[in-house]
Amino acid sequence: MPIDPKFLDLINYGICYVLNEKYGKEETEKVFKEVGKVLYTRIKGKGLISPAKDPMDTLVEIARFLEKMGYMEKIDITRRGDKELELDMHGVSVLDSSVKLVESGRSPSHYMTNIMFAALQDCGIDAELIDLGFDLKGNHVKEKWILK
Repeated sequence: MPIDPKFLDLINYGICYVLNEKYGKEETEKVFKEVGKVLYTRIKGKGLISPAKDPMDTLVEIARFLEKMGYMEKIDITRRGDKELELDMHGVSVLDSSVKLVESGRSPSHYMTNIMFAALQDCGIDAELIDLGFDLKGNHVKEKWILK
């Protein structure tokens, strides 16, 4: 039986809330960056994704994996030149908890972001993320990524 995304959202909120309370926002962000590295290594090691020569193709591979796992319903990635991407995310399973955490001054998990950052770091690339907004009712988030 598949896990209901609402349950994942509740679990996400609980984990993030406790980490923020215990360690503070900055340290919690560091923890989740490390979580992203561990998850990327596990996903890659289990053959659940096949990293490509082009790092942007690897990010698309991660997006398809996260859709398949039910983390998000759909992630559209549009290339805007050779160093820029636009991510358009629909049906984000942890959007409600993430918004509540941010609104209360806490750090959310950003699992997808941290997995993708880890993949880029594996290629020696860093990225800047620019939030382009979100629609909580429509469960839609948009970001721009600039690869460095």
